[in-house]
Amino acid sequence: MKKIVKYPLVFIFFLFLLGYLIFDISYSKKMVSELENRELAQRPNFTLSSFYNNKFSPKYENYINDQFVLRDQWISLKSRLEKLLGKIENNGIMYGEDGFMFQHCPTVDLERIQTNTRFINEFIEKYPDITVTMAIIPNAYTIYPDKVPVGAGQVDQVRATEEIYQQLPDSVRTLDVFSSLWENKGEYLYYRTDHHWTTLGAYYGYAKFCAEKGWEPVILDTIPKTEVKDFYGTYFSKSKLYNAVPDTITYYDIPVESITIDDKKVDGLYDLDKFQQRDKYAAFLWGNHGITVIQSGSNLQKEKGKTSRILIIKDSYGNCFSPFLTYQYDEVYIVDLRAIPIKISELLEKTKFDDILILYNFMNFSTDTNLAKLRY
Repeated sequence: MKKIVKYPLVFIFFLFLLGYLIFDISYSKKMVSELENRELAQRPNFTLSSFYNNKFSPKYENYINDQFVLRDQWISLKSRLEKLLGKIENNGIMYGEDGFMFQHCPTVDLERIQTNTRFINEFIEKYPDITVTMAIIPNAYTIYPDKVPVGAGQVDQVRATEEIYQQLPDSVRTLDVFSSLWENKGEYLYYRTDHHWTTLGAYYGYAKFCAEKGWEPVILDTIPKTEVKDFYGTYFSKSKLYNAVPDTITYYDIPVESITIDDKKVDGLYDLDKFQQRDKYAAFLWGNHGITVIQSGSNLQKEKGKTSRILIIKDSYGNCFSPFLTYQYDEVYIVDLRAIPIKISELLEKTKFDDILILYNFMNFSTDTNLAKLRY
């Protein structure tokens, strides 16, 4: 007792550890972190084989890290302390002006860009009779450079996109989406806490596509819309900024006759349940799937006796963009190469398309490894 009295902090520390251990053992383990928008590691099964092969220990370490008691609260506390210390970046996400977050992008994989451009050229050569349009969408920091932290040294996406376009065949239409977004930069074109453009930003991209084709786009104000508040996106999930400003998602009630995803019919363009969850952007087109087909009943360019079709090869930026094209085509086919269940050549053999649109955001185009599937 005299030793305990002499070193009370040591006693309190061990008492704290014991209490924390008991609390942690009795703490209910979580399957998903709403704060980080991801699944959490679960307790791995112990076997002698996995232990000796060093497969158990890393998994158990991930489990301990993910299931640490009051983990979300500790993450929030860490974010507050870093903010007090003046830190403007966490986990590759920079804190900009007016609540905007940006991915730090000081360099780009030139080899991957060259490889992906070559894959696209090889794809285009196979289908000379189909009009192909290429659209590389700039990321938010390109449109809002005044909101990016000073000295960030971001890649010049406009120049890099122009260089990619110059390597494409003359037959390819290239879409200058940057100019359309730049002209409207005062509007809500990108989410503050997420890497995607907003539905309004996507609309301006769609309007640019229509202008290149000589068509009038649908007037946005004529489509009923719904707003969903309190959206915290991927940038928030990475940075966990405690005072992040939530975003608002807008989706439009675009009338369609039917929508099928990988040959399964779904009810409407949106998974409305997702709007009640953390990853609200996943509601658009029900997330990223292999082949989505939208049957339109609102084609403004309708020609009697003809069924017009467009194939959109896209990343997730295309999910809020693609529905607008139901006003220009009878059928809109949307392919995500990450999940496509068949070869792209098989799809093009059995279905005739008037146009093909390849739409990727710049950062994804510079890192994506799935464009190789265009060769098959």
